[in-house]
Amino acid sequence: MDLTKVLSELSNLLDNEIITEKEVEQKLQRVVMRMAARSEFTGPEFNLISELDFPSLFEDVKESLFEIPHSITSPHFSERFEIDGTVFCHIHTCKPDAENVQRALDNYRKAEEFLELLPKLKKITDNFFQGYTMKGDVIREYTKDKHTSWVFYSTMDDVFEDLDYHLKLAKKCNGRYCVVVPVERSPKNFINFYRRHSEDAKKAGLRIWVANHKSLTIDPYIGYPKDLRLIKNFKNPRVASMISSFWRAEVKDID
Repeated sequence: MDLTKVLSELSNLLDNEIITEKEVEQKLQRVVMRMAARSEFTGPEFNLISELDFPSLFEDVKESLFEIPHSITSPHFSERFEIDGTVFCHIHTCKPDAENVQRALDNYRKAEEFLELLPKLKKITDNFFQGYTMKGDVIREYTKDKHTSWVFYSTMDDVFEDLDYHLKLAKKCNGRYCVVVPVERSPKNFINFYRRHSEDAKKAGLRIWVANHKSLTIDPYIGYPKDLRLIKNFKNPRVASMISSFWRAEVKDID
Protein backbone atom coordinates (compact mmCIF):
# COMPACT_ATOMS: atom_id res chain seq x y z
CA MET A 1 0.00 0.00 0.00
CA ASP A 2 1.37 3.39 -1.03
CA LEU A 3 2.00 5.32 2.19
CA THR A 4 2.49 8.57 0.28
CA LYS A 5 -1.04 8.32 -1.14
CA VAL A 6 -2.41 7.46 2.29
CA LEU A 7 -0.77 10.51 3.84
CA SER A 8 -2.00 12.72 1.02
CA GLU A 9 -5.59 11.59 1.51
CA LEU A 10 -5.29 11.89 5.28
CA SER A 11 -4.05 15.48 5.01
CA ASN A 12 -7.31 16.32 3.21
CA LEU A 13 -9.22 15.20 6.29
CA LEU A 14 -7.08 16.95 8.90
CA ASP A 15 -8.81 20.30 9.23
CA ASN A 16 -6.64 21.83 11.95
CA GLU A 17 -2.99 22.56 12.69
CA ILE A 18 -3.35 20.69 16.01
CA ILE A 19 -4.13 16.97 16.03
CA THR A 20 -4.13 13.91 18.30
CA GLU A 21 -3.44 10.22 17.71
CA LYS A 22 -7.13 9.45 18.28
CA GLU A 23 -8.18 11.78 15.49
CA VAL A 24 -5.58 10.27 13.16
CA GLU A 25 -6.73 6.72 13.96
CA GLN A 26 -10.39 7.52 13.32
CA LYS A 27 -9.76 9.45 10.12
CA LEU A 28 -7.27 6.90 8.80
CA GLN A 29 -10.12 4.39 8.65
CA ARG A 30 -12.02 6.82 6.42
CA VAL A 31 -8.90 7.10 4.24
CA VAL A 32 -8.87 3.32 3.70
CA MET A 33 -12.55 3.43 2.70
CA ARG A 34 -11.98 6.37 0.34
CA MET A 35 -9.04 4.66 -1.32
CA ALA A 36 -11.15 1.55 -1.78
CA ALA A 37 -13.78 3.65 -3.53
CA ARG A 38 -11.07 5.12 -5.76
CA SER A 39 -10.01 1.62 -6.78
CA GLU A 40 -6.72 1.73 -4.94
CA PHE A 41 -7.81 -1.73 -3.86
CA THR A 42 -8.69 -3.96 -6.78
CA GLY A 43 -10.28 -7.35 -7.24
CA PRO A 44 -13.90 -8.45 -7.04
CA GLU A 45 -13.56 -9.73 -3.49
CA PHE A 46 -11.70 -6.71 -2.10
CA ASN A 47 -8.99 -9.07 -0.90
CA LEU A 48 -6.52 -6.29 -0.20
CA ILE A 49 -9.00 -4.53 2.07
CA SER A 50 -9.75 -7.72 3.97
CA GLU A 51 -6.06 -8.51 4.39
CA LEU A 52 -4.98 -4.97 5.30
CA ASP A 53 -2.93 -4.80 8.50
CA PHE A 54 -4.46 -1.61 9.87
CA PRO A 55 -2.40 -1.45 13.11
CA SER A 56 0.83 -1.55 11.07
CA LEU A 57 -0.47 1.11 8.70
CA PHE A 58 -1.43 3.28 11.68
CA GLU A 59 2.07 2.95 13.14
CA ASP A 60 3.66 3.94 9.81
CA VAL A 61 1.37 6.96 9.54
CA LYS A 62 2.12 8.07 13.12
CA GLU A 63 5.84 7.77 12.49
CA SER A 64 5.56 10.02 9.45
CA LEU A 65 3.32 12.59 11.12
CA PHE A 66 4.99 12.80 14.52
CA GLU A 67 8.59 11.61 14.11
CA ILE A 68 10.27 11.31 10.69
CA PRO A 69 8.24 12.46 7.68
CA HIS A 70 7.86 9.82 5.00
CA SER A 71 8.25 12.43 2.26
CA ILE A 72 8.71 16.17 1.88
CA THR A 73 4.98 16.48 1.17
CA SER A 74 3.99 14.77 4.43
CA PRO A 75 2.75 17.13 7.16
CA HIS A 76 4.90 17.04 10.28
CA PHE A 77 3.41 17.72 13.72
CA SER A 78 6.62 18.03 15.68
CA GLU A 79 5.50 20.17 18.66
CA ARG A 80 3.56 18.85 21.64
CA PHE A 81 1.53 20.00 24.61
CA GLU A 82 -0.86 18.28 27.02
CA ILE A 83 -4.37 18.98 28.24
CA ASP A 84 -5.63 16.75 31.05
CA GLY A 85 -3.16 14.04 30.09
CA THR A 86 -4.01 14.05 26.38
CA VAL A 87 -1.11 14.85 24.04
CA PHE A 88 -1.85 17.34 21.26
CA CYS A 89 0.61 17.83 18.41
CA HIS A 90 0.99 20.76 16.05
CA ILE A 91 3.18 21.89 13.20
CA HIS A 92 6.24 24.00 14.03
CA THR A 93 4.85 27.21 12.53
CA CYS A 94 1.55 26.99 14.42
CA LYS A 95 1.01 29.22 17.43
CA PRO A 96 -1.92 27.56 19.21
CA ASP A 97 -4.77 29.92 19.96
CA ALA A 98 -8.11 29.39 21.68
CA GLU A 99 -9.93 28.66 18.41
CA ASN A 100 -7.72 25.90 17.04
CA VAL A 101 -7.19 24.38 20.50
CA GLN A 102 -10.98 24.13 20.88
CA ARG A 103 -11.26 22.58 17.41
CA ALA A 104 -8.57 20.06 18.35
CA LEU A 105 -10.45 19.20 21.54
CA ASP A 106 -13.71 18.74 19.63
CA ASN A 107 -12.02 16.51 17.05
CA TYR A 108 -10.36 14.49 19.80
CA ARG A 109 -13.62 13.95 21.69
CA LYS A 110 -15.49 12.96 18.55
CA ALA A 111 -12.77 10.47 17.60
CA GLU A 112 -12.49 9.08 21.14
CA GLU A 113 -16.25 8.54 21.40
CA PHE A 114 -16.42 6.72 18.07
CA LEU A 115 -13.35 4.55 18.73
CA GLU A 116 -14.77 3.52 22.11
CA LEU A 117 -17.99 2.42 20.35
CA LEU A 118 -16.26 0.67 17.45
CA PRO A 119 -15.61 -2.72 19.15
CA LYS A 120 -19.30 -2.90 20.10
CA LEU A 121 -20.38 -2.00 16.57
CA LYS A 122 -18.22 -4.81 15.23
CA LYS A 123 -19.63 -7.22 17.80
CA ILE A 124 -23.16 -6.26 16.74
CA THR A 125 -22.50 -6.96 13.05
CA ASP A 126 -20.59 -10.17 13.87
CA ASN A 127 -23.71 -11.34 15.72
CA PHE A 128 -25.98 -10.15 12.91
CA PHE A 129 -23.98 -12.15 10.36
CA GLN A 130 -23.71 -15.17 12.65
CA GLY A 131 -22.85 -18.26 10.60
CA TYR A 132 -20.95 -16.19 8.04
CA THR A 133 -17.18 -16.30 7.60
CA MET A 134 -15.73 -12.96 8.72
CA LYS A 135 -12.47 -11.29 7.77
CA GLY A 136 -11.19 -7.74 7.62
CA ASP A 137 -11.03 -4.89 10.07
CA VAL A 138 -11.70 -1.44 8.64
CA ILE A 139 -14.13 -2.86 6.08
CA ARG A 140 -15.45 -6.17 7.37
CA GLU A 141 -16.22 -8.88 4.85
CA TYR A 142 -18.91 -11.47 5.65
CA THR A 143 -19.33 -14.52 3.42
CA LYS A 144 -21.71 -17.47 3.41
CA ASP A 145 -22.53 -19.67 0.42
CA LYS A 146 -22.94 -17.27 -2.53
CA HIS A 147 -23.61 -14.23 -0.35
CA THR A 148 -20.93 -11.66 0.51
CA SER A 149 -21.43 -8.36 2.32
CA TRP A 150 -18.99 -5.59 3.17
CA VAL A 151 -19.52 -3.40 6.25
CA PHE A 152 -17.91 -0.07 7.11
CA TYR A 153 -18.41 1.74 10.43
CA SER A 154 -18.99 5.48 10.61
CA THR A 155 -20.77 8.33 12.31
CA MET A 156 -23.64 10.05 10.53
CA ASP A 157 -21.65 13.29 10.38
CA ASP A 158 -18.94 11.48 8.45
CA VAL A 159 -21.47 9.74 6.20
CA PHE A 160 -22.50 13.18 4.96
CA GLU A 161 -18.86 14.07 4.19
CA ASP A 162 -18.00 10.70 2.65
CA LEU A 163 -21.24 10.10 0.77
CA ASP A 164 -19.76 10.15 -2.75
CA TYR A 165 -17.26 7.46 -1.74
CA HIS A 166 -19.96 5.31 -0.15
CA LEU A 167 -22.09 5.58 -3.28
CA LYS A 168 -19.14 4.45 -5.43
CA LEU A 169 -18.49 1.46 -3.18
CA ALA A 170 -22.18 0.55 -3.15
CA LYS A 171 -22.22 0.49 -6.95
CA LYS A 172 -19.02 -1.58 -7.04
CA CYS A 173 -20.49 -4.09 -4.60
CA ASN A 174 -23.88 -4.29 -6.32
CA GLY A 175 -25.95 -3.63 -3.22
CA ARG A 176 -23.76 -5.62 -0.87
CA TYR A 177 -22.04 -2.69 0.83
CA CYS A 178 -23.38 -1.34 4.10
CA VAL A 179 -22.45 1.52 6.42
CA VAL A 180 -23.24 0.88 10.08
CA VAL A 181 -23.68 3.96 12.26
CA PRO A 182 -24.34 4.23 16.00
CA VAL A 183 -27.70 5.46 17.23
CA GLU A 184 -27.67 9.16 18.13
CA ARG A 185 -29.35 11.19 20.85
CA SER A 186 -31.28 13.23 18.28
CA PRO A 187 -32.90 12.05 15.01
CA LYS A 188 -31.87 15.29 13.26
CA ASN A 189 -29.01 13.81 11.23
CA PHE A 190 -31.11 10.86 10.11
CA ILE A 191 -34.01 13.08 9.06
CA ASN A 192 -31.75 15.46 7.14
CA PHE A 193 -29.93 12.63 5.39
CA TYR A 194 -33.14 10.92 4.36
CA ARG A 195 -34.58 14.14 2.99
CA ARG A 196 -31.46 15.03 1.02
CA HIS A 197 -29.80 11.78 0.01
CA SER A 198 -32.05 8.74 0.41
CA GLU A 199 -32.91 8.55 -3.29
CA ASP A 200 -29.24 8.65 -4.30
CA ALA A 201 -28.47 5.96 -1.72
CA LYS A 202 -31.25 3.71 -2.98
CA LYS A 203 -30.22 4.12 -6.63
CA ALA A 204 -26.66 3.14 -5.80
CA GLY A 205 -27.76 0.24 -3.61
CA LEU A 206 -26.19 1.75 -0.49
CA ARG A 207 -27.35 0.23 2.78
CA ILE A 208 -27.20 2.22 6.03
CA TRP A 209 -28.09 0.46 9.27
CA VAL A 210 -28.26 1.84 12.81
CA ALA A 211 -26.68 -0.03 15.73
CA ASN A 212 -27.64 0.43 19.35
CA HIS A 213 -24.49 -0.16 21.42
CA LYS A 214 -26.45 -0.45 24.66
CA SER A 215 -28.86 -3.20 23.59
CA LEU A 216 -26.39 -4.63 21.02
CA THR A 217 -29.10 -4.58 18.36
CA ILE A 218 -29.28 -3.26 14.82
CA ASP A 219 -32.06 -1.91 12.62
CA PRO A 220 -32.30 -1.02 8.92
CA TYR A 221 -32.38 2.68 8.09
CA ILE A 222 -31.95 2.51 4.32
CA GLY A 223 -31.97 -0.83 2.54
CA TYR A 224 -31.98 -4.52 3.44
CA PRO A 225 -29.36 -7.29 2.99
CA LYS A 226 -29.27 -9.29 -0.23
CA ASP A 227 -29.53 -12.45 1.87
CA LEU A 228 -33.16 -12.15 2.93
CA ARG A 229 -32.65 -14.77 5.65
CA LEU A 230 -30.81 -12.08 7.62
CA ILE A 231 -33.81 -9.77 7.91
CA LYS A 232 -35.03 -11.62 10.99
CA ASN A 233 -31.82 -10.59 12.78
CA PHE A 234 -32.87 -6.94 12.89
CA LYS A 235 -34.54 -5.82 16.09
CA ASN A 236 -37.31 -4.17 14.08
CA PRO A 237 -37.12 -5.34 10.43
CA ARG A 238 -39.86 -2.95 9.30
CA VAL A 239 -38.09 0.28 10.30
CA ALA A 240 -36.68 1.02 6.82
CA SER A 241 -40.01 0.52 5.07
CA MET A 242 -41.80 2.59 7.71
CA ILE A 243 -39.36 5.49 7.22
CA SER A 244 -39.75 5.27 3.46
CA SER A 245 -43.54 5.19 3.67
CA PHE A 246 -43.58 8.15 6.05
CA TRP A 247 -41.58 10.36 3.71
CA ARG A 248 -43.62 9.36 0.65
CA ALA A 249 -46.79 10.25 2.50
CA GLU A 250 -45.71 13.35 4.41
CA VAL A 251 -43.02 15.14 2.40
CA LYS A 252 -44.31 17.09 -0.59
CA ASP A 253 -41.63 19.73 -1.14
CA ILE A 254 -38.13 19.41 0.25
CA ASP A 255 -36.03 22.51 0.80
